[in-house]
Order: sequence, then C-alpha cells, then structure tokens
Amino acid sequence: MILHDPEHRNVYTSGSQTEVPIFVTGAIKVDNAEIAVLDSDLGSIETQKKLDLLGKTLVSLSANHLQKLRLSFQLTTPLGHAFKPHQAILKLTHETKVEHIFVVQNSGKQFEIILDFLRLVEKFFYLSNRYDIQLTVGDAVMENSFFREIGNVDLDLPEPPEKAPRPPPQPVDPYSRYGPKAEITHIFRAPEKRPPKELSLTFLGLTLLPLIGFLAGLIRLGVNLKNFPSSPVPAIFGILFHIGIAGVLLLYGLFWLKLDLFTTLKALGFLGAFLMFVGHRLLSHLASTSSKLKSA
Repeated sequence: MILHDPEHRNVYTSGSQTEVPIFVTGAIKVDNAEIAVLDSDLGSIETQKKLDLLGKTLVSLSANHLQKLRLSFQLTTPLGHAFKPHQAILKLTHETKVEHIFVVQNSGKQFEIILDFLRLVEKFFYLSNRYDIQLTVGDAVMENSFFREIGNVDLDLPEPPEKAPRPPPQPVDPYSRYGPKAEITHIFRAPEKRPPKELSLTFLGLTLLPLIGFLAGLIRLGVNLKNFPSSPVPAIFGILFHIGIAGVLLLYGLFWLKLDLFTTLKALGFLGAFLMFVGHRLLSHLASTSSKLKSA
C-alpha cells in the first residue's frame, strides 16, 4: 500500500510505504501417510500400514526395544507446493498416563520421524505395554488442522535396572475430589480356626463344674425353710440374699453367652457388695435367734 496522491503532493512531509502481510487460508492436502515398525539392525520394514489422517481409522502395532517406529506423511497446498506447518507433534501416552512428545521434522516435501526404542528406554522409564499414538498438525492458515489419534503400539521393553529413573508422579485433577468416589469394598478378617470338638466339650464341662457342685451341695444338705426369718425386716433381707445368689448364677451364664470379662467383673463387684450387706444382716439375725434358743 503506497500513501501517494498527486493532488495532495504538498500535504505529506515525506513519502512513506507500509507493508501489511496478508495470509490466504486453505485446506492442506495430506498424502502418503504411513506408519511402520523397522528392524533396528537391518532397517528392513517388519510392519507397515497406511494411515488416513483425516479419517477415523485406527491401527494397532507391536514392537520391542530392538526395533524402531517410523511415521511419515506429506503436506501440500492446493497449488501443489510443499507446506510447512507451525506445529507437527507426535505424542505417545502410556496406559499409566505418562506422556512423551516428539517434534516431527521435515525434509523437503516429506515429514518423517523415527523413534529408536533402544535409545528411548530410559526416556520411556522402561514402561512396557500399550502406548496411544496421537499426531497434531496445525497452522494459522491451515483450515483443516487436526489433532488425530492414529492408534496404539504395544511395546515390549526390558526390565528396569536397579537405579533406573522412575516415572514422574502424575498431576492430580483438582476437580476429581468432587466427582463420584470409588466403591468401598469391606474385606472381613477370616475367622480363626476352631479347636477340636472334644476340647470344646471338655472346657464346657470344666466351666459347668462349679454350678454342678453348688447344686449337688444343695441336694446333699437339703432345703430347710424352718429357720427362714418370720419377722418382716429379716425376711426381706433373706429374700434379697437369695435373689442376689440367683443374680450371680444368671451373670455366670451371661458371661459365657455374650458378656466379656471386664463387663462381668464390673457387674459382679456390685452384686458382691450387695450380697455381703444383705447376707451379713441375714446371718446376724440367724445367729441372734440361735443364741436366744440355746440360752432358753
């Protein structure tokens, strides 16, 4: 654009010229897109597949650390000239979300990148298994810039040595804590092995032995209600004493059914104090009555 007007020659102090770059956008043609697995020693092609970078077809490859991966394609303008975009990036993403980014270089009309896995084992942190392959080609004047998932390659890398570098920790999505959480599965401890049946029955007999001895003593001595107090207050103490004995027997049974040792001892402490009080009053009354009968 030239700022020059013959009619106003004297208006401008000096002539000037301004250049404004103008870019024409258009659809870039992608041709001869191929991906191949090469032998590292001979350089021969083991597996080669055509790519449709503007379509949705995915490829699956497999390689080991002694092989190479080659990706090549051509970019041409509608007029048939070679086109060099601002960005041509190849990205490999491991299944653990570890990413590796490579810049695709061009030589003339051909864009090509060769990944030598033998030299990249440390960069790949010796991580085997699946890698997703993505290609990004973009430019300000390229109307059909694309971010394309090509497919995947299953890598078989050697075992890492002792001091091999570890993959970096992956960033945590700050919004993930607001999403649904993983289901919590409760794993209960396996029950302990039970003792033999004979041992259990023997232990049961030993625990019932005090009760059997108590009942046998009652049968041997006989139940004598002749000396049960007839006065109201001593009779109440006598009834409470026998209720306390029954409570101790009930507590003894509950201990083996559901109570623990500490709860049983705590309850037994209260029952023991109660029995000591009412038993002392009852025995005092019986002793007093017996002494009066002897003196008479």
